[in-house]
Amino acid sequence: MSTIHEPQDPNNTESDSVIITYQHSPPKCLKNCSPLSPVIRIRKFLDRFLKKNKARLKTCFRVFLLLGYFAYFIGAMVHSFGDEGSIRLLVLTVVVLFFYAMHTLKKCYGDRVETFLNSTQKNPNFPKERTRRLLKKILTVYVITIVIIYVIATVLVNSPFRLVPVAGLFIFTFVLFFFSKDPEQVCWRPVLWGFLLQMVFALIVLRTSWGYDAFDWLGKRVTEFLDHSDNGAIFVFGEAYTEHFFAFKVMSVIFFFSAVISILYYLGWMQVLIQKMAFIMQYTLGISAMESLHAAVNIFVGWAETTTIVKPLFDKMTLSELHTVMTNGFATVAGSTLVVYILFGAPANHLISASVMSAPAALGISKLFWPESKESRRDTSNDACEIKKQGRNIMEAASIGAIIALPIVAYIIASVIAFFSFLGFVNATLVWLGERVGLMLPDYPPLTFQLICSYLFWPLVFLLGVEPRDCCVVARMVGIKTFINEFLAYEDLGKVIKNNEAFEAYDGQWTTTSSCDVFLTDRNQTLKGGILTEHSVVIATYALCGFSNLTALGIMIGALTAIAPNRKEDIVRVSFRALISGCFACFMTACIAGILSS
Repeated sequence: MSTIHEPQDPNNTESDSVIITYQHSPPKCLKNCSPLSPVIRIRKFLDRFLKKNKARLKTCFRVFLLLGYFAYFIGAMVHSFGDEGSIRLLVLTVVVLFFYAMHTLKKCYGDRVETFLNSTQKNPNFPKERTRRLLKKILTVYVITIVIIYVIATVLVNSPFRLVPVAGLFIFTFVLFFFSKDPEQVCWRPVLWGFLLQMVFALIVLRTSWGYDAFDWLGKRVTEFLDHSDNGAIFVFGEAYTEHFFAFKVMSVIFFFSAVISILYYLGWMQVLIQKMAFIMQYTLGISAMESLHAAVNIFVGWAETTTIVKPLFDKMTLSELHTVMTNGFATVAGSTLVVYILFGAPANHLISASVMSAPAALGISKLFWPESKESRRDTSNDACEIKKQGRNIMEAASIGAIIALPIVAYIIASVIAFFSFLGFVNATLVWLGERVGLMLPDYPPLTFQLICSYLFWPLVFLLGVEPRDCCVVARMVGIKTFINEFLAYEDLGKVIKNNEAFEAYDGQWTTTSSCDVFLTDRNQTLKGGILTEHSVVIATYALCGFSNLTALGIMIGALTAIAPNRKEDIVRVSFRALISGCFACFMTACIAGILSS
């Protein structure tokens, strides 16, 4: 540091001199002579090296991990090939490698393939659009014919009662077409291919042993995976958490599952799976990429989450597209709530296949009930349908997923408490009104909401293929699902499945009461809610698998209005039709299950 005294300014009478202080940096040799200078130079060299060779190092690291995994895989196959665990590892490895290979090929050669196809279409020797349309129609007719012949030869000949759900499919289709918004504008391609994709999924699951075994195996693995949420529940609530099964066991699963899904989004695995499913539905049903992507996402997550994906496109949607988006939400269920139904006792393999089958059904029925009447004004760029991942690392992604589950859990708990209470009030009122006119035990069953639904929906569930003696039980569940929510309906189904287990262990005499209950004479025991055959349990599982109820209608209108307030009038306009479409999508999925289930 140095100090300099400058001479006095003649005009300045306040001071004799100005003192200026200069701060000099230390000599250069002091920096270089620091004992830490070699460490600093090494660090800077490493930073430059990593920045320059970042891509190569990433590739080497991935190759190292891949070689390490293959070494482990070969060792596992040699050690214990043939048991269930080795088959699980083999299937998982093949699936991951297949999707990774497809993703890599698309990333490396996708632009070249697209350029080649575009140049081919401009070639005068390439078939014209009219010829290609004719070929598509021939292919559609051929596939429909093959499916019809197979169903007649393998199902209807051996079980003529299966003609009832076949008639149900035609009746439901005619009703939707007759009351369509504009029957003249109906394009039958998405409708027919929606039904065909449903039928293909159903044939794989219900009519092939390997398909059923695959979905049964998948359902057991899902249940096994979800059981890991017990560790967190025990830590928070203690060993006795199962005493409050719904609040502590079931809700804990939702937090765990939501966190896992968020991690999969962060890693990009869910995006790859969803894009492949969207590709299939877009090129078979002939609908927009946005609609097919929304339907594909709805298979895995709930409608509340999927609305954020199409939020930038809400202002550009036609009424038909808006109707399709709402129908997708009503006809499918979220993966996080799917686990709740499994814990209630519903068969996991059929729940998973029902969720997949309802996606193309919702698209087809939506285009039948509200057809597209003008060219869609959507943004066709890839960025419009890009799913963005949340979080900067895996831990943050898991935390975000768990937090996202909070409103889902709150909605479920609030809905269950409110509607159980409301249902109790309605039943008490109906019982009181029935007693005023003599509807009371032992001569007549008490007048309840469930009893009314068992008669009101009896013809509908009969068209689904439910055996006549089981119609009152399934009709009760469908009524609860439509007017209240599907949680109470699946809880009712779970009780009936437990009744089936008790009934199978009983060999004595029994009778059915007028309220569909089963009285075991020798045990003097009443199975509240009745019993169902295995065939009727499967149909009920498919019929109840959807958010299409009056409660969800109000929630969806409010949520979509918050996202696109300038489309509020359009949302309200299409909402009730979308609810009806969602209900019929579930019913038609149940019809196919009624035709093909053993």
